[in-house]
Amino acid sequence: MIVISKEKSKKLLGMNARNLLFIDKSATAISNSKIKSKKRLKDFNIPVSKTIATIKNLEEFENFDFSNLPLSFVLKPNKGLGGEGIIIVYGKKKKKSIDEEDSWIMPNKEVITLTKLKSHILDILNGNFSINSGNDTALFEERVKVIPLFSKFTKQGLPDIRIIVYRNIPIMAECRIPTIESKGKANLHSGGVGVGIDIANGVTTNAILKNSSIEIHPDTGERLSGIKIPYWNKILEMSILSSIAINAKFIGVDIAIDKNNGPLILEVNARPGLAIQIANNDGLKERLLSVSKIKTKNPQSSIRIAKEIFGGEIEEEVSEITGKIIIGKKVKVLIGSMRTPIEAKIDSGAYRSSISEDIAKEIGYNNVLEKFNKIDIPSNLNIGNIKIKEEELTKRYHIKLKSIRSVNGFSIRPVITASLEFCDTDINIETDFTIAQRSYMRYPIIIGRKDLSNFLLDVTK
Repeated sequence: MIVISKEKSKKLLGMNARNLLFIDKSATAISNSKIKSKKRLKDFNIPVSKTIATIKNLEEFENFDFSNLPLSFVLKPNKGLGGEGIIIVYGKKKKKSIDEEDSWIMPNKEVITLTKLKSHILDILNGNFSINSGNDTALFEERVKVIPLFSKFTKQGLPDIRIIVYRNIPIMAECRIPTIESKGKANLHSGGVGVGIDIANGVTTNAILKNSSIEIHPDTGERLSGIKIPYWNKILEMSILSSIAINAKFIGVDIAIDKNNGPLILEVNARPGLAIQIANNDGLKERLLSVSKIKTKNPQSSIRIAKEIFGGEIEEEVSEITGKIIIGKKVKVLIGSMRTPIEAKIDSGAYRSSISEDIAKEIGYNNVLEKFNKIDIPSNLNIGNIKIKEEELTKRYHIKLKSIRSVNGFSIRPVITASLEFCDTDINIETDFTIAQRSYMRYPIIIGRKDLSNFLLDVTK
């Protein structure tokens, strides 16, 4: 069982506060109906799961041709809540005789007969799964096909991604993964797994099952943290556009990734569940407040703001798993005796690190440059003679040299050994730097992959 500290519990958004402060009645009227919300989303050209058929009343039920149903489908109550009343069908069972009743196979390999399917539809029409217990509509949808990435994490059912959007800004996300216990449904209260997602880069972090922290999926044994969700920016954009389409201030958007069609909106929910806070090990209250006065111009600015404000949780998770620190394309470093940090560029294409002549002089290697400048470097260096010349000149002038091949051709550069300290970390190493004329370049320091063994590079940072 997860124990929430007193300090962290203050950040949690409770159900009463959600209902009183954030539920939008006009958005609820649309989101409560899957048919209405899908129509609104389609009007905004937002991809949704395809509707196969609907049954609105007893007359349509009596006249419905069940033989026209595809081999696989999903049956939902139009006004259902929390996954109640949903039946997922994977395929049609082969008949052993002509007189045998039609039947279908569900994710848990149970069989549902036509009689049971019809009985379930009557329950839907009678409002047994409806939010307000009133008469409802049965909705047949095309079954979304699981992508290979997700198929190894669950033995049955379809994982989906839930994004909480407030004022058109994504503020929290989770991946919901079905289990055998949940019978293929991704809903957490049915026994599904909830995994927090770092808004900045779409990578999974903390995982929960029935409010208990877990690290691996209970059915597959797969590690749940560190999963990179594909189409992440597209998913964030779709959640924002859904919020705009429904005209909702606060909304939960459920998105699945289809094997053939990419991300699709499954449904929108003006009353999204709050267990997403436990999955993310963080509360919604502060996140809601932090964007309460922000106005965004378009989905792209909303995504940028969301990543800047709410990104970063994954870094601690990944560092814990790998023992490495995540860095971006630029870092602040100190070289040798330098006391003022300088911005360096990470260049994983270069093997060795390089510094400018000015930096070399600043840290006390002016003598190396003076010796090097007296050397007559041949202009006809090529792949056949450069290593020979490097060795010959090193012995003759008693100075450490290194042959370099770059986009500008072949060259020989002086080499110095100095400490390299990465600011804001405890990483301080001794390494070799080639010295280059970098006055015309933006960065006076380049860090090559030889000196990046303690780090993981995130090019989006």
